[in-house]
Amino acid sequence: MKRAKVLTKRERKALQPARPQNTAPQSQHIHCIACGRHLDPREFNAPQTAKMIRCNHGSRFAACTDCETLAFALIAEHDRTGNEVKMANAWH
Repeated sequence: MKRAKVLTKRERKALQPARPQNTAPQSQHIHCIACGRHLDPREFNAPQTAKMIRCNHGSRFAACTDCETLAFALIAEHDRTGNEVKMANAWH
């Protein structure tokens, strides 16, 4: 009896449809990393009162424009030390 061909992981992956990418922040509950304020998805549109900041490792963090300098300092410390980002406690 002949054995049925088994697909490799790469072949199985190629046959599966691509998963949709998350285009955050629209579907997430997010807070500013510097002050902890709840950020509404509309704040990322014009006029922009919040923005996403990317660290050297590729992770994305949300920050309101008022706290932008503190957020960049927190991410710079994260990049320099490799520790987790020191985020403020969330509040609404």
